[in-house]
Amino acid sequence: MARPARRIEISPAADELLRELEISPYTHPKVRLRVSILRLHRLGWSIPQLSNHFGRNHQAVHNDLTRFEARGIPGLADECPPGQPRRVTPEMEQFLHEKLREPHFWNATLLCEALQEKFQLLIGPRALSNHLRRLGYSWKRARYSPAKKLDPEIAQQHQVSLETLKRGHWTANSP
Repeated sequence: MARPARRIEISPAADELLRELEISPYTHPKVRLRVSILRLHRLGWSIPQLSNHFGRNHQAVHNDLTRFEARGIPGLADECPPGQPRRVTPEMEQFLHEKLREPHFWNATLLCEALQEKFQLLIGPRALSNHLRRLGYSWKRARYSPAKKLDPEIAQQHQVSLETLKRGHWTANSP
């Protein structure tokens, strides 16, 4: 005895939304394919007919129908892949915040070395700078600035030599 045909009820309002998604040029092609499968299923097409028409196997068509049943129209879009787990923990983020509050010049390479010393975490400077950007930090080019005030006598000596250079009278024996 054959298995009974699977039928999903789609309301006219949902069908109107599906129709808009199907003709929209901004809809992802995979979503548009799933929408077409649902709309034709609503018109009475069987799963074998749908799989032959779209060149997909029966299980893929069943999966599309199941996704719609479980989550509705939002379920037609693919979810973001999970990716790799986060390597920088909240404890490490706190450590980074503390380091960046110090009156010390930090760049991504130095922060990577500090993380490796304290947490034995191998992370590249590019990955760390991306993570710092997500935390709200921005990078700016470092500027040279004097660490302390110059001694007035030394500044005067250099000023005299600069004046000599400006006049063009420099010699190896000049002061």
